[in-house]
Amino acid sequence: MNSVSDVAKSATSQRLLFVAGMLTWAMVGVPRLLELSRAPERWRESSSLVWAVAFVTFGVTFCFHARKTGQGSVSLLAVQSVTALVAVATGHSGLDGALLAITSGQAPELLSQRRALVWTGAQTVVMFIVFVVAQRLEWALVQTLIFTGFQGFTLGTALVMVREAEARRELARVHLELQATQVLLAAREREGERLRIARELHDSVGHHLTALSLNLEAAVHTAKDTPSAEHLRRAREAARTLLSEVRGTVTELRDAPLPLLPSLRALAEGAPGLAVHLDVSDSLSLESSEAAHSVFRCVQEVLTNTLRHARARNLWIEIVPTDGGVRVSARDDGRGTENIRPGAGLTGMSERFTRLGGRVEWRAAAGKGVELEAWLPAAREAAT
Repeated sequence: MNSVSDVAKSATSQRLLFVAGMLTWAMVGVPRLLELSRAPERWRESSSLVWAVAFVTFGVTFCFHARKTGQGSVSLLAVQSVTALVAVATGHSGLDGALLAITSGQAPELLSQRRALVWTGAQTVVMFIVFVVAQRLEWALVQTLIFTGFQGFTLGTALVMVREAEARRELARVHLELQATQVLLAAREREGERLRIARELHDSVGHHLTALSLNLEAAVHTAKDTPSAEHLRRAREAARTLLSEVRGTVTELRDAPLPLLPSLRALAEGAPGLAVHLDVSDSLSLESSEAAHSVFRCVQEVLTNTLRHARARNLWIEIVPTDGGVRVSARDDGRGTENIRPGAGLTGMSERFTRLGGRVEWRAAAGKGVELEAWLPAAREAAT
């Protein structure tokens, strides 16, 4: 999947919903505004002024709320509901109840399904009371049923959209975990091949070179003070040098860390619906395989949490060598939270970094996304 394309599609959908809401708001006000334009003296009536203030306040609040999709607040939603009901009570066009349908369509984005239903039901009850006070019972029932149908339609549509968005986020999370597993499996496969080659070099080449060195050592002592002694000593030194190089190669093959940069890029590219801005130096290299694996798992956990909880469009990740180690910084533009309760993922990440002598810190605020900073030393230290 193309994460940039998914983000663009989501942004397009939100713009269409915003335009639809603004058109509905405008059409609700047109009849009353035309009526008032034909009789300017009616602006002196308190009901007309109250309606105008409520109508404009609803539009401004909706505009501000819609542009903060995924980061809106229940208080803004309450302002919309109250101003819509005031417009219903003071308007005479018979269309003001459509404003409540707009609010019902927004409720599922901020509330659970049950609370969104209760919110819409409360709006409907208050609207019915307003209609009963203003008109006869039969007319109030008809109007209430009409606008209840509108509210039910927008609420149902919004609930479907929210469920689909949650399903996409869950699919993205599972896809990301699968992508991470594939990267790790490929790394494990390469590691297994390296270990096999290392064993072959150690058991076969190393064994024969050791035997060759011993035989040359014996030959040097046997051919002492003969013309061939110097050539045998050179052959012995060459065999020892070659044996040392083979042992060094075996050690490097055994201790080779996870290829961090390509693994991280593969992970970032597999995050659908989220634009991941990964800033990693091409020269980044960790000597410890465990440290490289910990950094990889840290980035994976950040991506997973962002997809699952943040409702963000962008995620910025920076990994740079600093302070005698490597620093991982991440932040998103999601809805944030007042308080982070670490789950198994964050707790495991913190424990893994602490065990290696590092640290993990995170900060969050409602409407400002989540920030995480982690640090690992260049060499493993004892945890304190």
